[in-house]
Amino acid sequence: MSFANTVKDDSGKHGEPPASDRVEKFLFIICMNNSGSTLLERVLSRCRNAVGLPAPGGPDQQVNGQRFVKDYMPSPGRLKCRRIWSEQAAILQDESRYQWSVIKRIWREHWTRNPKFQTATPRVLLEKSPPNIFRASMLQKHFEDSFFILMQRNPYAVAEGIRRRAKLSIERCIQHWIRCAQQQMRNEKTLRHAITLNYEDLSERPEACCQRIINLVPELDDLDIRQNVAVHSLDGRVRQPIVNYNQKQIERLSKEDLAEINRHLDQVPDLMAHFGYEYVRPDSNRRAPLSAPKPSEGSVAS
Repeated sequence: MSFANTVKDDSGKHGEPPASDRVEKFLFIICMNNSGSTLLERVLSRCRNAVGLPAPGGPDQQVNGQRFVKDYMPSPGRLKCRRIWSEQAAILQDESRYQWSVIKRIWREHWTRNPKFQTATPRVLLEKSPPNIFRASMLQKHFEDSFFILMQRNPYAVAEGIRRRAKLSIERCIQHWIRCAQQQMRNEKTLRHAITLNYEDLSERPEACCQRIINLVPELDDLDIRQNVAVHSLDGRVRQPIVNYNQKQIERLSKEDLAEINRHLDQVPDLMAHFGYEYVRPDSNRRAPLSAPKPSEGSVAS
């Protein structure tokens, strides 16, 4: 039987995680791939009370919590859809395929390996896995005192980045953005303690983003979004503050690419309007607005 139809049932073996010795909050970054979640996770993890999952390859390596629990939840690798996992949204949203008591225990075991687990008071336990877009309601259900940062990025830049890294058709890449954006709109309505941000504002309006995160989770009052972080970008692997690469990426798209992307985006004008993104037409100068105003104007809930 394939993984798509079953998960390993070790709930009796693992049980529930032990009770905490201090106040804890859970902070989940809900953001599709190629949209800045790794950058945000790295600056958040440097806060004194933030306890991230240690990256096996070192602090400059990406770490997604789902990598530790592949036997107990659907994961893109096993579903053979690494960068376009929204094609398997129905499986990702099927709670019967998750062993949450086991997932919680294993994540906690990894959080305890972070030295700040002993010093953070209270603990803000941090996790980000891009397919959480389709797991957000489950995370809210199974993690008490859970908080969420919902983040979005320009669809043209996202589609270009996925195609460049995964060698997929631009059509599948933009369809992935659309499905994720549609689910993100649903998340905005169902998550109780959440704010919305966008990738563009992290670089263009970092202080405003910083304050909104602190308003959501006051224990992160030493957050500094302007600090240098290790990134894998168009310029290679560098250490720098968060930089908006949208324009450079959009310029890599051909007129045919733009026409194909717009063929799909023209069918969802509500998404473009909701997130504040403008269309880039093949006959334009291809300049996209640096920021999308709507996501940063207000919070979903607090």
